[in-house]
Amino acid sequence: MARTQQKQSSQAPASTQDLPQPLGPDSHTWRNFGSYLFHLMLPQAFILQSAHPVIDMAVGKEKKYKHDPWGRAKDSTRLLWPVIYARPDKATEMGIRLRELHRSIKGVANNGKKFHALDPEAYSWVHITGFDATLRMYEYFGRTVADQERAELFREWQRFGRMLGIHEKHIPRTEAEYWQHFNYIIEERLEWGEVLDDLMDPRFYAAYPKPEEMKYVPDALFKVLMIIMGWAMHKITVATLPENFRRKFNVQFSKTDQRLFKAFAWSVRTIYPVMPERLRYIPLAMRAIEDSRRYPGAYQFEADLNQDPVSV
Repeated sequence: MARTQQKQSSQAPASTQDLPQPLGPDSHTWRNFGSYLFHLMLPQAFILQSAHPVIDMAVGKEKKYKHDPWGRAKDSTRLLWPVIYARPDKATEMGIRLRELHRSIKGVANNGKKFHALDPEAYSWVHITGFDATLRMYEYFGRTVADQERAELFREWQRFGRMLGIHEKHIPRTEAEYWQHFNYIIEERLEWGEVLDDLMDPRFYAAYPKPEEMKYVPDALFKVLMIIMGWAMHKITVATLPENFRRKFNVQFSKTDQRLFKAFAWSVRTIYPVMPERLRYIPLAMRAIEDSRRYPGAYQFEADLNQDPVSV
């Protein structure tokens, strides 16, 4: 198992809050969630999420990830990222809106089974994959996380879950509980379904259609670019998946793949920190960061955004 799971936090669980507390500009989540580093982790998180049978049925119904991948990515950025990168009142509103949108995602899958996006286990599993992805991002592309910072990351992850409307009982109270649940879902609940047949195909990313923004790029050049990018994204996705997931589904990760990924991760760790800030964040996040610097008072919340009171 990766080092992210070998170390368990002993911090006391955060108390239940009557209202979700938005994460402020000084949080670790602000520095991580909108970075291009975290975006390197999104494909593997989507793999883990889509392997849940309920999510497989939900996303496999329309297959927007395949027929309109750029539109799906834009929708995710437009709906999820403002739950973090917005002024407090707007962030709370976006969290409520996102949950309400999931309320309408239900139906009968191609296999005849009923599904609902707000199935408690499935809805919370999407969020649960995020903490693992964050620690893997640090492990592969960043630096060692100190104990105190790791505990802060976990508390912020808990608060983010409340912002998304996840019930307290479906948010692990300690990191030890988190890893127990995380491994249980992988080993006992996840299945290889139709969606993973698509996502884990080495040719998946290479088959992406040309987006409107690249309409002036010649088709032949775009195809070559996507073949190269698709090969790289598939290798990165496999490399960043949890070891027990790869083992369960016999996902091959050769010695050559490991060496290539180590070289890639080293190059990211070397180059990324010296890049200009505006090149390290997606545009939506960068706009929010700049806004918080111009109007710091607009991001104040009535409670301390960086500390949760603990139960005694």
